[in-house]
Amino acid sequence: MTPAMTSTAALAAALCLLATIPAQAQDQFVAEPAEAPAPEENETCVQAPEPVIGLDYGSRYTAESEDRSDLDEASNAEVEEALGPVDDFIEALARGANRAQEGGEDAVEAASCVVDAIHVWAEADALSDLTTMNAQISSPSRLAGIAMAYALAKLHAEADPAREAAVEGWLEERMLASMEYFDSEDAPTNASRNNLRAWAGFAAAAVAEATGDEEIAAWGAETVELVACQADEDGALPLEMARGPRALQYQLHAVAPLVVSAAMLSEGGTDLFEVCDGAMHRIVAFVPAAFGNPDLVNEKAGEPQTYFEGDDELEGFELAWADAYLSRFDDPGLAGFVEEFRPLANSKLGGNQTLLW
Repeated sequence: MTPAMTSTAALAAALCLLATIPAQAQDQFVAEPAEAPAPEENETCVQAPEPVIGLDYGSRYTAESEDRSDLDEASNAEVEEALGPVDDFIEALARGANRAQEGGEDAVEAASCVVDAIHVWAEADALSDLTTMNAQISSPSRLAGIAMAYALAKLHAEADPAREAAVEGWLEERMLASMEYFDSEDAPTNASRNNLRAWAGFAAAAVAEATGDEEIAAWGAETVELVACQADEDGALPLEMARGPRALQYQLHAVAPLVVSAAMLSEGGTDLFEVCDGAMHRIVAFVPAAFGNPDLVNEKAGEPQTYFEGDDELEGFELAWADAYLSRFDDPGLAGFVEEFRPLANSKLGGNQTLLW
């Protein structure tokens, strides 16, 4: 857990509880980059938008793109339109939760507003009607962002047992449904083991943090181990390296939930950073190594990466996980690599990571 969070008695109690495809389907993956945080706004109270109950969309990628790296502009726009309201809400929640973490005279109000807004979505059973495979595999990262905001805000908000029970019951129900999906034969083979599964694992870590649910925490830990143990000797994740020119982008998309989940869940039991001969350390080290020596990742992916061809630019939100890692390990190389990107923030990870860790 974050140092800021573990200093609170309520969270300490929760941590005690934590101790305890077929080819055609694979071609339809939605694996969106983690979004950048929204600009700071001055409002204290988050207002709940209309709850999004159902999500129904296909793939972002062209049917001809075998490695799922060529975006279909029209399809991508449809996905963005469907997820936009959810992502905007998560960004607002993260700002409110971070405002509460910072303290000050409006901390209690900011925190209570976050919990109230999430309560509106809980009462509406938001995100409960996921009608497509792509909605199923991309929604956990959204649940994670909401759960993280709630876990942070709950520590500072005015106590309301009925409201908390409603929110936590909804979070658990949605997470259990996601766990059931990823463990079923309906889930695409690769999505059950790649960055999408990693985000589902982080959703489990966040929901367990918010609710103290041991079953959900255990599933999150198992997921971290499942994904991390696939790393090769350099720390590259093979399923992400299969993404052609976007391999490094998807490696980063997997690293974020893996690292933060491991930091949260290792407090309660197995040190997830040490499983499979320190696979997590190799995964982390691969990031600065790949940017320092592009041939390392280009050779594994079989083609030049978009970051090195001028098509994409590395941004701070893609490295927001580094603060969780650096809070536990002395790594001057990683610290120097991310310094120019500070402050590090990603709304799905709980917002401002420098504040949290």
